[in-house]
Parts: sequence; C-alpha cells; structure tokens
Amino acid sequence: MSFPARALLPATVSTADTARAGKGPLGALPALSAAARRALAATAGLALLNAAALVAQAFLLAHLLAGIASTVDSAATGRPDLDPTAALLAGTVVARAVLTWASRTVAARAAADTKEELRAKVLDHALRLGPEWIAARGPGQLTALTTRGLDALDAYFTEYLPALVTAAVVPVAAGAAVLLADWPSAVVIAVTVPLLPAFAVLVGRYTADRITGATDAAHRLSGHLLELVRALPVLAAFRRAEAQAETVRRTADRHRRATLATLRVAFTSAFVLELAATLAVGLVAVLVGVRLVSGDLSLAVGLGVLILAPECYQPLRAVGAAFHASQDGVEAVRRVADVLAEPVPRPGTARPRRGEVRVAGLRVRRRGAPAPDGESFVARPGTTVRLAAPSGAGKSTTLAVLLGFVRPDAGTVTVAGTPLADLDMSTWREALAWVPQFPAFTGGTVRAELELAGAPEDDVRDLLVELDLHHLRDAPVHRLSTGQRQRVAVARALLRVRRGAWLLLLDEPTAHQDPEHARMVLAAVRRAERAGAAVVLAAHRAGPTGDAGDVPAAPRPGVPPEGTGGTPARAPLPLRALLDRRLLAGAGLAAAALLAGLALTATSGWLIAKAAQQPPILTLTVAVVGVRTFGLARAALRYVERLVTHDGALRVATRLRVGLWRSLVHRGPIADRGDATARRLVDDVDTVRDLLPRVLAPPLVAALVLAGVGVTAVAVLPAAGLAAGAPLLAGALLAPAVALVTERRATSALAEGRREVAARVLALLDQAAELLAFGAHRRHRADLARADRGLAATARRRALGAGAADAVVVLATGGAMLAGTATAAAAVTAGALDPTLVPVLGLVPLALAEVLALLPPAAAHWDTLRRARTRLTDLDPTVKRHEGGLHGVGGEVELRGVDVRWPGASRVVLRGVDLRVPAGSRVAVVGPSGAGKSTLLAVLLGLLDPERGEVVRPARVAWAPQEPRLVATTVAENLRMADPHVTDAELVAALRVAGLPDLPLDIRLGSGGAGLSGGQAQRVALARAVLAAADGALVLLDEPTAHLDEPTARTVLARLDAALAGRTVLHVTHRAAEAAGADLVVEVRDGRVRSLRPEEWVGTGRRPDGEPEAGPGEAAARSARAAGQAPAPETGRVAPGGAAARSA
Repeated sequence: MSFPARALLPATVSTADTARAGKGPLGALPALSAAARRALAATAGLALLNAAALVAQAFLLAHLLAGIASTVDSAATGRPDLDPTAALLAGTVVARAVLTWASRTVAARAAADTKEELRAKVLDHALRLGPEWIAARGPGQLTALTTRGLDALDAYFTEYLPALVTAAVVPVAAGAAVLLADWPSAVVIAVTVPLLPAFAVLVGRYTADRITGATDAAHRLSGHLLELVRALPVLAAFRRAEAQAETVRRTADRHRRATLATLRVAFTSAFVLELAATLAVGLVAVLVGVRLVSGDLSLAVGLGVLILAPECYQPLRAVGAAFHASQDGVEAVRRVADVLAEPVPRPGTARPRRGEVRVAGLRVRRRGAPAPDGESFVARPGTTVRLAAPSGAGKSTTLAVLLGFVRPDAGTVTVAGTPLADLDMSTWREALAWVPQFPAFTGGTVRAELELAGAPEDDVRDLLVELDLHHLRDAPVHRLSTGQRQRVAVARALLRVRRGAWLLLLDEPTAHQDPEHARMVLAAVRRAERAGAAVVLAAHRAGPTGDAGDVPAAPRPGVPPEGTGGTPARAPLPLRALLDRRLLAGAGLAAAALLAGLALTATSGWLIAKAAQQPPILTLTVAVVGVRTFGLARAALRYVERLVTHDGALRVATRLRVGLWRSLVHRGPIADRGDATARRLVDDVDTVRDLLPRVLAPPLVAALVLAGVGVTAVAVLPAAGLAAGAPLLAGALLAPAVALVTERRATSALAEGRREVAARVLALLDQAAELLAFGAHRRHRADLARADRGLAATARRRALGAGAADAVVVLATGGAMLAGTATAAAAVTAGALDPTLVPVLGLVPLALAEVLALLPPAAAHWDTLRRARTRLTDLDPTVKRHEGGLHGVGGEVELRGVDVRWPGASRVVLRGVDLRVPAGSRVAVVGPSGAGKSTLLAVLLGLLDPERGEVVRPARVAWAPQEPRLVATTVAENLRMADPHVTDAELVAALRVAGLPDLPLDIRLGSGGAGLSGGQAQRVALARAVLAAADGALVLLDEPTAHLDEPTARTVLARLDAALAGRTVLHVTHRAAEAAGADLVVEVRDGRVRSLRPEEWVGTGRRPDGEPEAGPGEAAARSARAAGQAPAPETGRVAPGGAAARSA
C-alpha cells in the first residue's frame, strides 16, 4: 500500500480492535443486518412448525409402541389396528424432514446475505475513514475480518441461530405437552431446565475474555507467520532462516497450549450442560418408571413423556455447543460493530474551483512532534513548488493533507480561497494527479493500468514512448523493476492531467531512476507544468536523479517468473502425513460417547416398558443405575474427546507449519511465490487443522457406532436389525453422497469465489490511497460488489444441497424407526420378542440421527480439504536447493563465466560475467533501471544460483536491500534479525551509524515497517547490515540513499565508510558523486557486466554530481541557490531555502 504518511506506532497493543458487545444473546448482529433480522423471523416460524411436528411425532410413536407392547396382554382381542397411527407417524417424519431442509436452507442463505451486507458496510465505512485509518488498522487485518472472519458467520447462522430459536420455542412447546400429559414430570422438567442456562451464563462469563484472547492470539500467530514469509530473503541472507524453524515451532506450540487452556474452560460449559441435561432426563425416566409401577400412569403417556423430555433439554445443550462453535463469528460481528462505530469526519460540500492552492502554517503531529511544522507555500497553475526537507520531516504528510487523507492539527489550506475542509473530497480529487512514494497498481499489465485513467489510446501510446515504457506495455506491472514501476505511476498521473486534473502531486518521482530516465520523467512533468498544471514536488535533492530501480526486468524475488505455466497437476498430501494418534483416540472417544448416549436411550425405554408391567421395584434397580452411569459416561467422554481431538489437530498444524517453513528455506527465497507461500503457511494449514476433525473423524465414528448398534440389534431381533439397518445404511451412504454431489460444484465455485473476493478486498484496502486519489475506488468497489453477489448466489445454491442432506438423515432415521417398530410388532404378535424391548427398537433409530448428521458436513468439506492438501504437496524439507558458490578467502569476490537466469524465466539476465573484486575494495555498481544489478547481488548473496560458471564469495554476507523488509515488531527485534545476540548498546551504535541515534529501540512497527518514513526504514535496514557486517567480510548496499536528503545521505555514507573499513563493499547506485570515491565501478548494462575505473565512469558524459541536464527554470533556480538568493519569481519554483521548503 502507498502510505501517504506513516507515524510511529506505540509498542503497546492497540485498542482499535476492542470489541463492542451487542445486547442480548444474538449480539450486535440483528442491529447491523437486515438479512439477519429476516432470518430470525423465518427461523422462528419454522421452529414453531417443527415443535408442533415434534410433539405430534412423540405421542404418535408412544401410542404405536404402547399398542404393540399391549398386544401380549390381550391375545383374544387380537392385534389392535395401528395402521392409521403408523401412517400419521410417517407423515410427521416427512414433515420434519421438509422443515429441517427449510431451516438449514434459510439459515445458509441468510449467512450468505448477511456476509455480503456486512462486508459492504465495513468496506464502505473504511473508505470513508480514509487510507490513513486503513493503514493504522492494517489492510491485512481488515481483509481477514471481512473475509475469513465473516465466513465464521456460517456456524452462527447454521448452528447457533437455529439452536437459539429452537431453544426458545421447542422446550416451551414440549414442556406444555408434558404438563398436559403428566404434571409431576413437568414439575421436574420445570425445576431442572432453568439450571442449564444458569450454568451456561456462569461458565460463559468466565470464558468470554479467554475466547477473545484466543481470537487475538490466533490473529497474532497468523500475523507472525506472514511477517516471517516477508522477511525470508533477509533471514536467508543472514543465515537465520533455518533457525526460525524452531521459532515457528515454539510460536505454534505456544498457541496450541494457550488454545487448549481456553478450550478446557470453554468445553466445561458444554460438559456442564450435557451432564445436567442427561441426568435430568434420567431423573424423568426413573420418575415415570416409578409411577408406572404404582399404576398412576399409562405406558403410552410414559413413553410420550420419555420421548419429549430430552427435547426440553437438547435445544439448550445445542445452544451451548453452537455458542462456542459460533464464537469466531460473534467476535467478527463485534469487531465489525467496532469499525462501524468509528466516527467519520464531516464531509465538505463545496465544489472546488481552479486557482492557487495556499498552505499556511501547516502542522501535523507525527511521532510525538509536528511534521510538517509550520509549512507554508503557494502553488499556482503553471508553476512548480519543491518541498525539500530532511527525511521524516513531513513531506509525504503535506501531500496527504492536500489529498484529504489527513486533517492538520494547525494551519490552513485553501483552494481558490475555499478552505480545503469545506470541499467535497470526491470532486476535489478529480482535480488531483498523484505519484506516491511507493506506488501500488491494480490493472495487471502496464497498458491495462494506464487505461484505467480513461485517457485516449493516443495519449497512452505517447506517454509510453516518452517514459521509455513502450516495450513493456503488455508486461505485468508486478514483474517490473522498481524504477519501471515508478515510471508507470508517473505516466498514470500525467494521463489524469491530460484528462483535466490540474494539481500534480509528486512524491520523489525520480528516487529510483537512472539519470537518463530521470530526465525523461522531469521533462514530462515540465510539459504538464507548461500546459497549466500546478506541481507540488517532494524531493530530497535539488536534482531530479535518484536511485535506479535495480530490481531486474526478469522476475523479482517472490514473484512467479514470466512465461511459467500453470502448476502441473499434483496428488494431495497423503492422509497418513496428517494423522496423529490423538485424532484416532478422539474418534474412538467420540464413538464411545455416542454409544453411551444410545445405551442411555435404550435403557430408559426398557425401564419404562418394564415398569408398565408393574414388577417389584427392586427389579428396576439395575436399569436405574445404568441410566445414571450412561449419562455420566456420555458427558465425560464427550468432554475428553473434544480436548483430545483439538490437541491432535493443533499438533498436526504445528508439524505442517514447521515442515513447510523448512521446505521454503531449503528451496530458497527466490522460489518463494510471495502471497501463495503465505497462504500455504497460514490459510491452508489452518484449513487442514480445522477440517481434519470434521472430515476424517466422522466416517470412522459413524462406522464404529453403526457397527455396534447393528450387532446389538441383530442379537436382540435379527429381523429388526436388518429391517432398521437397511434405511440407516442407506442414509449413511446417501446423505453424504447428496451433500457431495449437490455441493461439489457449488463448493468449488464457492472456494474460488471466496478467493476472488478476498483478493479484491485486499487490493481495495491495500491500494486505497491511490484508488481514492484517482476516483477509481467506485469502479473497484462495484467490481467487488459484483463478485460478492456472485459468491452469495453460489452460497445460496449450496444451501439447497446442505438442507437436502439433512432431510435425508431425518428420513433415514424415521424410516428405520418405522421399520424397526413394524418388525417388532410382528415379532411380539408371534411371541418371538419380549414386549419390553419394543421401545428399544423404536427409540434407538431416532437417536442415531445425531450419528448420521456427522456425515454430510464431512462429505461437503472433503474437496476443500483435498485442495488444501494439494497445495501442501511441496512440503518436503529434504529437497534442498544447491547453493552455488565457493567460499573465498577474506572478502574476495570473483565470478568466472557466469550466466544467470531467474527460475522459470525465458531469457538469461546476465551472461558471461567475469568479475574480480579484491578484498577490502569499495565497489560502485551502476547501470540503467532493470539492467540486472539486483540479480548480481542475489548471486553474491547465494539466493540465486548461476546457470553456468563459478562464483567465489565469502561465506557470510551483510545486506541492506532496496526494500527494507522490516517486520511487525520492535525496532530492536528487526535489528536482531542480523544477530540475535547483540546487546542494546550495539543496537544503538548501529543506529547512530545509520543516522538514527534517537530512534527508540522499543518502538513497535507495523507490517512492512509502517510507522517509519521511507528514509527511516531504509536507515534501519542499513543499521541491520552494519550489525551483520561484524561477522561478515562482504557488505552489499542496495540503493542505501534512495530516500535520504543530501546532507543526511553524505553523513550516513561517511559513517558507513568508517564502520565498514576493511570489508569489501558493493554499493548499488546511479549517482556519480557516490561512485566517484569507489575503488572500482562495475557497470551492468544489456546483460553484460564490465569493470571501470571511477574516472572512466565519470567520463561517460554523466555529470559528476549525478544530475542530468536541467531545464532553464531549474538551472536558474540552481544559480540562484549558488548565490544564496531565491530563484526568479517568474519560474514559479520555490527554492529549498525558501518558506515552502523549511519542512515537508
């Protein structure tokens, strides 16, 4: 992202993410989303219908079972006519299946609509708050919130919301039915049901802070891993990458232990609810049995109460379980509410008029002090104002004020007499053209990027020629050198000027240009000035030259090389690599917990049927003990299973992260594909971690449970076991098949849609400054909205499949219940079955719905897990990249017949390189932008192996890269990437060499070094190289003064010369003044490398000070400065010594 201005961030954790809790169990969601309110109403209506069907099914089944059991008592009267009851019961099964499908479909559709709605609200609000707020909050964190964070709402809608509504409706309906049928049982239920929410509230309050802390810890883990990926080239250059594998392991293991500590508390809530509900149902069963023994209750009523009693508790238990499953979604909603609560500055309404832009006494507090501090200047159409001030003095902040991104703390800014704050920003920005210090792009190719300005094809073609970009018109922007990308940004801004913009803001537009290209840029800017544009130029140097972009036109590190095709089809990572004994143990415990629940149901049914025969009460003692034992076992086993399963999944994730990191290190940072690598290390591993228990365990659990039930049923009544087993087996196969078939295409499209939306969201936020400045945010926002609508439509289609699979489960268990009951009726009539076992055969199939319900989600997530496994197939730490190069003596460097090609590139970047650098030499590396200077440095660093030839270099090399590659931690920890054992005193000494003696070591930086100016970040990288040089004989400085003003640059270079005395130094530069003092000049041009004496380099026609020839106005300004005077007024330029240049 191009930060218009960056302020130091405090080392303390920001409170920006503090969640705002919504009122009530639904949190803030209903207030934020109309779709959520509609879903709540629809779910409530379906819950009422489901409650009615549930009560009807319970008493119809009870009547049917009681009728079958009573046939043995009256053989003379014959078997009662139960066919109408069975037909009605079948009708309720079908009705419940339809209602289940409808509920799931409504919930899933609501989740899709709500995510789309909330994502739009957050993004629109973030754009209104502006790029400064986005940069402070973090584009990556906001992207995570609006994508993966909101995706967690799926569990909120499909699990929590239906469970919550059902808990509000079904217990009341079931309890009322029990009250009408048997009031003593209703009293027990009325006394025990309130205990469940009371327990839930107590435990929930205790775990709330821990859950929030666990969410923050997960975000920190992801952020830490992403920062490691970004820093991989530096870590590899300093030989610290391999050691970071242990850091990855420790960090992930610390996260695992912290997560398990939170889960132990969180699962306690579910354990307490399950235990209380199980014991309460057991108590009702015992009470009904006792009353049946005494003759106070009929068997039909007793069975009806037994069937309905669990339904009074199950919804509350489901709410407890779903509450924890939905916490990520609830937390995301809280954070969304926090974002939406951020106040938006009052927008102006005045339309801007063309005229002078007057800045007076401008002050903005940055890093604890004003920067700028009293800036004043006047920019008129047809003139140029130069802002020249030391690094970090506020030049970029001044431009940010003019762009409307920053509100000043003091001073005034007027446009044709109208205060800037009163202007309508959207209209004002139509008059602006801006070249940021670190430009970002969205168009893909150079031509596509420039066409976004809406300029005529002739203008695009002319500027491509003027800025020497015509041969790159179809090249992807992200594969260009730094200087080439900067010229694309200049072309983009000048096209806006040709389209009517009249204020041109330039932030160091030639900082990465060689002299020839700098002349092209300045000439194009002067033409815009002569055409009537007011130009405000932020630059450290009076001359327009800057450091050449030495990242080669060949692919940059971390970017897939041009010309490479798609990745060949690969087999997914074998499942055996993902297994852990704890996952297998968890599956066994889950099966045992489910079998304990089924045993509880069977024992309770037998107890009631036996009690209806009014035997001696002591004959029921064993069954009463069994009810209690199975209830306790179910709750305890479930609690332990959850902990063991999550522990296993987290351990697998840790193993994968460490292995993937080692694989990245061994393959080398040049093979790193940037964002793709970060996705593998974070997102794909998280996906595997989350889906292992959901995909691999359910089939194993279902197989164990169904086998156990099948064996038991066959032992009781073989015919019943076969009759009930057929629909159950059909359901176990058909339900996941339906989910897989109906969701496979939708799920694949959904995954692709999510990736597209996530990419567009990140691009919108990461490039918000440019998009807002150019007015292109509306088009990008519209494109994102279309992609989001497509994603929501895909999710709604997917919901149909999920509901269909759930309906199959209801039909399968209902069919098994009817089949088992019919077979039992025939067996009882024939005298082949004890009537007390009839309820067992009728009730157990219904209880198996919990088992079969595990299978459709497992099938639905199979493809997602497989794709994540496929992307992890290169997880092979044994594959090592051969590091070319021999270790020379001292600081000697020699290349003999070296050809260099970037991996996958179609052409050789450097060919036939023969170079010898004596130890202790000072070498200036020069050449045009994109010539291959960074390629040469990559070879010397050992990051890129030569295709042919031999390289002799020291074993340890210090490096200050062109892009500082700072990470989100303190300044001290960034410096210790070079050497983790240095003392604070050594850190301060290195910062003093780099010209930052007052920079606090404990200042915490944002991602990419956010919190420092460009020059400060560059000097921190220099200080890091100084620390690494203490143990190295070769130092590589890649454009070390690109963002420094001239006095600071001279001071820093002098200190570096003293600090690096005796070491071989290769200094990449295009400034002849910096090259003049070198012992040797190495020129890289047209794929060739040649050695020159410094006087030969100066004699090539370039000015000794590195400046190209200036135009008349610039020459006049230079002459005036030499005389100590301000330049002539008619030039329209303000000299660096003037008021406009005191601070920027």
